[in-house]
Amino acid sequence: MKRLFLYMVFEKTIGQVVNENYVYARALHYLGVDFFEAPDKKLNEVCKERGLSKQRVIKSFYLFDSCHRFSFRELEKYPIELLTEYLKHTHHLFIKDKLPYIIHLVKKWDQQSGLKDLLPEFVEDFIKHIYEEEDTTFKYIALLSDIKNGHEKAPFSKLLEFENYSLEAEYEEHQDDDELGAIREIVANISSDCLHSQVLIHEIQAFDREMIYHAEIENNIFFPKALQLEEQVSKKLKVLSTLN
Repeated sequence: MKRLFLYMVFEKTIGQVVNENYVYARALHYLGVDFFEAPDKKLNEVCKERGLSKQRVIKSFYLFDSCHRFSFRELEKYPIELLTEYLKHTHHLFIKDKLPYIIHLVKKWDQQSGLKDLLPEFVEDFIKHIYEEEDTTFKYIALLSDIKNGHEKAPFSKLLEFENYSLEAEYEEHQDDDELGAIREIVANISSDCLHSQVLIHEIQAFDREMIYHAEIENNIFFPKALQLEEQVSKKLKVLSTLN
């Protein structure tokens, strides 16, 4: 039934397609079609002009409309190593997929709201935060994991690299983060009087929800597991130090 519905969208205009499901705007964007350039053209017509097959468009619609989000119950079962890789993957999606599209929408938007100035600042700070987390916190966790599993032959010397790092302080700092607060206020005041505004609002709010979910995973699952691992390694190293 859904496949039949997707084939029917080719007789609708780009604007109608996107208005029915804003996610399709991002799917079309990654096929090289921006919905705001030809909103009154039928999807079928645009596909012929761009050489896009219906199968490829439908596959893209399915992909963007069926992104799987792991539940907390699933993620709680992950070992810390796998959970770290999951968070890295999420970071990659944020930087390479979600944020570039939002920036693109804002650049093509002709309203003055402050987003054009504020969003690049947020992205710069956000990317810096992610790289710091991956280069320090995740690297520290990987070392602790190696020590716990007996894969690190010189644990004491390797830990010297992190002598000024505090996992607990990093955890506490994460508790107070609200990186999208200022942007959220601007979005709340944007008029949704055109399709472009509606898609932009949808994408930023969806990203905001994903950021909140991501933070909950880190604060409620990742950091508690990481602190537990740190404690286990600390006990192991105390035993090793008494043997030497």
